[in-house]
Amino acid sequence: MVKVYLAGPFFDKFGIEARRVAQVKAVLSCNETVDTIFSPKDEDVTDPVISQLTFMSAEWQQAVFEHDLEGLLAADVLVVIADSETNMNGSDDGTAFEVGYWYAMNQVQQQANGATPKPVVLLAQSTDKLNLMLAKATTYFTQNLLDLRRLDFNQIPQRDFVGEVN
Repeated sequence: MVKVYLAGPFFDKFGIEARRVAQVKAVLSCNETVDTIFSPKDEDVTDPVISQLTFMSAEWQQAVFEHDLEGLLAADVLVVIADSETNMNGSDDGTAFEVGYWYAMNQVQQQANGATPKPVVLLAQSTDKLNLMLAKATTYFTQNLLDLRRLDFNQIPQRDFVGEVN
């Protein structure tokens, strides 16, 4: 059983991205190889400390930043939603940061003790092209949401993104 960190945009004004995150989280929760799912969209609003802070205050921002980094550090697998309603190149700023942080964290651990890199599973249902850095950091690429229900997260195969990058 693995711990998943679910990265993806959820701030568009129509709520499409937030519904997409909820849908992906629901599918992941049906996967027998997934133990827990950390989704900043949900975790940050339910955290007892963060929920008491004024939204977007300096203290709130710092607490969210630290809380999300703790979630990344505790996870075994990073699941990335690349579809964005506001950025059509397959990422948003926060998601790109999370992937970059994850990748760098893995590189440091691999160099320090020879650890196997923790995988990145990337879902892109409507994005035709990806940012080059996201594409190359990906272990397993899919366009099919239901793949996340069937995927054995204990043994994730290599499945590269094949398509246009920018």
